[in-house]
Order: sequence, then structure tokens, then C-alpha cells
Amino acid sequence: MSDQSDDADKTCTNRPEHVAPTGQQPPMMQPQQTARQEYQQVPPAQASAQPQPYPQFPQPAAPAAPYPNPAYPVQIQVPPYPYQPYQYQAVPPQSYQPYPYPPQAAPPYQQAPPYPYPPQPMPQAQQPAWIPRRFLTYAQQVRRAVGREARLVLFYCVVMTAVALVAQMTIATVMILQGTPESEVFSDAFSNRISGAVSLIALVGCAIYLALMRSHDPLWRGLPHELRLELTGSGERAHRKMTPVVFLLAIMLILGASDVYTFILEPALDWLSGLFDFQPSTAMDSIDASMGTLAMVLYAGFFGPIMEELLFRGLVMPALAKYGKVFSIVTSAVLFGFFHTDLLQGAYAILVGLVLGYIAAEYGLVWSIALHITNNFVFSDLFSRLLTVMPENAQNIVGYGLYIAVGVGSLLYLVLRFRDIRGYMKANRSPQGTVAACWSSPWFLVFLGLSLLFAFVTGFTTV
Repeated sequence: MSDQSDDADKTCTNRPEHVAPTGQQPPMMQPQQTARQEYQQVPPAQASAQPQPYPQFPQPAAPAAPYPNPAYPVQIQVPPYPYQPYQYQAVPPQSYQPYPYPPQAAPPYQQAPPYPYPPQPMPQAQQPAWIPRRFLTYAQQVRRAVGREARLVLFYCVVMTAVALVAQMTIATVMILQGTPESEVFSDAFSNRISGAVSLIALVGCAIYLALMRSHDPLWRGLPHELRLELTGSGERAHRKMTPVVFLLAIMLILGASDVYTFILEPALDWLSGLFDFQPSTAMDSIDASMGTLAMVLYAGFFGPIMEELLFRGLVMPALAKYGKVFSIVTSAVLFGFFHTDLLQGAYAILVGLVLGYIAAEYGLVWSIALHITNNFVFSDLFSRLLTVMPENAQNIVGYGLYIAVGVGSLLYLVLRFRDIRGYMKANRSPQGTVAACWSSPWFLVFLGLSLLFAFVTGFTTV
């Protein structure tokens, strides 16, 4: 048995690697070609005609050693487990008896009549009502913007007058209830004494009115922070930094406007009053009569200028700035002048409003407020009090000397800077038709007409 396996191994070992097909001789192993041996060159025709034997590989000289038989572990023969079939008890089949149902007859099928649905057109999607949009021309836009600001100033005056009347009547009623004679309560002296307090109360009502009407205006957003930025020339509305020279020049121009009031407007009004036998009565007379009270000093010197600058240079002028910087300055100055409802003071306020408007547009609102307070408190109040304590000759020298100095200085400055002023006006001029549209605004004309009417009614008395 082992000999047969050895012979089989030898036979397998001596068997060549490649086996020729059936009927052909197995290829013989040819010796490998070396550098000294060369194959015989056979012509291509003979090579294709004569069959070539398969290459013969060298046969080993000695038979290869037989492979050792692997040592398998001895398997233990286990007798098979006897198979025992599972025995189960057969269940006898049960007979099925159907449940006796009573016979039922199916009802006859009745076809339902068709639903009488009349043909209807397909519903169309409901489109929203088309509202034609009105496109305003440039003139209409200017009239609407100017009218909006004129209406704001007009109702500001109405609120101030109404609150002042209510406050004055309330104070008079309280004084009468306390036993004060009616003749004293309704006298001019009593009215001058309480006019400062009444004006301060009216300012509170005006502040509430502005806060309600222009609650979303950019002026109120970050106002203290914006004023601090304008002090250094880095504000959002104005970017030029204020210098002492510019501030003094602005003061000189404002005082120069007072020369126009004193030497031109006031004599002209006196001459016209003499022609018609009327005596002029200006608002400055009532203010001078009531300047002895602290309330009037606070109103005319501090809180009044602040509210006026917030209204005209803080709300009105920026709203009109998109139609031209010069247009907004001039229009706000005109509204500021007619706001005073006085002929002389109104003309003077227009000139002052031009200077304050330029300062607010170029240097910031905080500087126009500072200039307004300086003019009202320092020169109109403190300087006037200082003149009253001087001798009469000193009053004339100091007073007229100051008037002449600021008047001549203002005139020289305007003449020397005329080209610069004209260039500024050309660089910031409005489109053609802006001024005509402004002066055709209904609310603007209504405000000017009512202010002139009130000025003529209260500005003259019969002799």
C-alpha cells in the first residue's frame, strides 16, 4: 500500500509541467541558451512548414524525495446513537358543522338619482383692488415738505399760546381766591411779573407737542451723544470743527444784525406809525419790562433758545436739506422770523436765523444753541444790566461804540468774503423751481398770513 503511494508520488514528480494535447508527443526540455550557444536560424518559410517540437525541460538526475505523510490524529470510532422515533398521540378529527344562519334575502339594488348640480363657471382668484399710485412732481414734493414744516411751527405757536392762556388764567384764579384784588390781578405789572413763569409752563407743553409729533425723528436718537460729537467736529450732520475765530465772527454778525434793528428797522417803523397816528408796541418792550424776574431770565436766556433751536435748526432745517442746503437755511430763517409774530423782532430774527442756520449746518446744532444763548443771555441781558449801572455818558460811549464796531466789522467781513459767500451759495443751490414751489405751499402761506395779521393787530396801538 505504501509502495503504491510512493510510486504514485514518483510518477507525479517525474511528470512534466506542461502536458501536450492528446495524440502529440510531450515536449522535451531544451537546454537554456548561453552566451556561447546560438540557435540555428531557420528561414520563415521552413519554420512555418515544419512543426516544431515543444520545448523540453531538463529532467532531474535523481528522483525527488517522497513527501512525508501528514500525521493525522487517531480518530476514535463512536458507535452511532440509536434513532428512536418520536411517539405522539394522534388526535381524532372533529367533524365541522356549519352555524345555522337564517336565510336572508338581499335587498334589491337601487341606483341613486344623480345630484342636480347645475354647471357653474370656474371661480376666479380674487385680485386685490388696484390703487393707482400717485407720482408727485418735484414742485409738489417741495410744497408738501415745506407745508409739513410750516404746519408743525403753526401748531407749535397754537400750543404755546393755549398753554400760556390756561396757565395765566389758572394763576389769576388762584390769586383772586387768595384775596388779591382783581384790579391788581389784571394789571400790566402783574402780567409782567408772571409772564416768565407762564412762558416756562408753555415751553413744557411745546416740548410734549414736539415729542409726540416727531417722536421718530432722527434728532431724538442719541441727541446728547451727537451734541458731544459736534463739540469736536465729528458729528453725523456737521463735520467742521468750531474754532474761537469762527465763534467770534458769528457773534459779530449777530450783533451786526442788531444794528440793522436799531438804526434801520426801528426808525422806519416809527416813521410809518407817525404817518397813520399809531404807536408801535413791540415784543421787546414787554420782554424788557419783565426781565427783572428770574423766570423770564431762564426763559429768554436759556430754555427758550434751546427749544427754538431744536425746532428750527434741529427739525425743520434737516427736513428741508435734501432740497438744497441754502434753501433749508433760508426757509428755516423765514419761519423763525415769522414765528416771533412781531414786525421788528421778526425781521431781526430772520437775519439772526441765517447765521444760526449756517453754523448749525456746518458746525453742528450744539454751536447754534451756544450762539443763541450767548446772544440772548450775555448781550441782551447781562450787557444791558451792565450798561444800566454806568453813568449816562459811559452808557452812550460803550453802547454806541459797540454798535458801530460790530456794524463796521460785519459789513467789512461780508464785503471781503463776498466771493466765498457767493461760491457757497452756488455750490449748495437748489434745483430750479424750488423757491417758487416753497412760496406756493398753502400751509406756508397760511402761517405767514396769520403771523403778519397777529403782528399788525398787537403791534400798534392808537395814540
